[in-house]
Amino acid sequence: MLIVQVRTVGFDDELITSELQMLANAFVAGAAASFPVLPLTTLVLQDHQGISNVAPSDSPLRILPLPNAESGSTLEETKNGMEARIHDHISNLQFAISPTAFFQVNTLAAEKLYSLAGDWAGLGPNTLLFDICCGTGTIGLTLAHRVGMVVGIEMNASAVSDAHRNAEINGIKNCQFVCGKAEDVMGSLLKEYLNVPQKQDDLQDASESVDKNISMDNALATNDNSSHQLENGGGAYGCGENSEQESQSHHERNCALKIGSSVPQFENIVAIVDPPRGGLHPTVIKVLRTHSCLQRLVYISCNPETLVANAIELCTPSPEKVEKGNKKNKGWRNMSSAGLARHRVKSMPISEPFRPVKAMAVDLFPHTVHCEMVMLLDR
Repeated sequence: MLIVQVRTVGFDDELITSELQMLANAFVAGAAASFPVLPLTTLVLQDHQGISNVAPSDSPLRILPLPNAESGSTLEETKNGMEARIHDHISNLQFAISPTAFFQVNTLAAEKLYSLAGDWAGLGPNTLLFDICCGTGTIGLTLAHRVGMVVGIEMNASAVSDAHRNAEINGIKNCQFVCGKAEDVMGSLLKEYLNVPQKQDDLQDASESVDKNISMDNALATNDNSSHQLENGGGAYGCGENSEQESQSHHERNCALKIGSSVPQFENIVAIVDPPRGGLHPTVIKVLRTHSCLQRLVYISCNPETLVANAIELCTPSPEKVEKGNKKNKGWRNMSSAGLARHRVKSMPISEPFRPVKAMAVDLFPHTVHCEMVMLLDR
């Protein structure tokens, strides 16, 4: 699949049609002339009406007909009409991938990455795994056989549709995928799944503390993303706190997850986050921090700068006195990502911080300066 982004505003329809036909011919000829031959099956056009170089995921898409009728283009009928998808494999699972969905291009290295994340997460049959920024469901689905249940969260509707489809294709029954920004849905999901009756007052207090600071955090996050040309981040919400004196077994009993009366409780609550380059939304970080039932977090990052910034917020001890966000303070406009993180920590609700345990680089992009970072955090 090849996706081409154009901006057709101000051009005549006849000229646009002619240029697109020439474009399709050129790509087909180039693919056929390559050695080895590139199997170009689908050519998708994304018409971006804005002026930035990054089109939003909801920009109009259209499929350009390939001149060669025998090129193998595959169109699948959906409720929204004809939609292009290609298929790839990771860890012996088949994945359908729509044009705007995220998928790791280096599938062999991705297998190593996801396996490492699963090993560090300490998974088991009593584990509930939150797959935050799950995309087409690759992480959750490849690890589903090692856990009791997977809950994936993703804001791209096409990717969520792919995730449901991929679970069905591979016969995986213990995965649920939710479409929405993590910062909007994570809190309600944790409240829905976590059954902690003796901690409801703490949960309410933590949620209210988070809500009071959302406005300032949104302003900071907006500036952070724009100044570094970052993509959309993910998010989450939290559960009640336990004192440090409580034993692990008592903590697990209090934080056991129950989904209906017929489903056994999950004693191990784990999250794997794989956000875009912009990192996690500040509200997500607060939710992860304030849900003490979440004891282990595996962070996968393609941007070390935002990984460090998010780790500062997740791992810095709560201040003795929580400061309220000051909307009139414009000094944050010139702060680095790490500086913004240190600023936000001052308004972090009282909560037990995570502890960085270990980190490793995984080379998904050979012969470049880029790599994926994996960090294990626990508490």
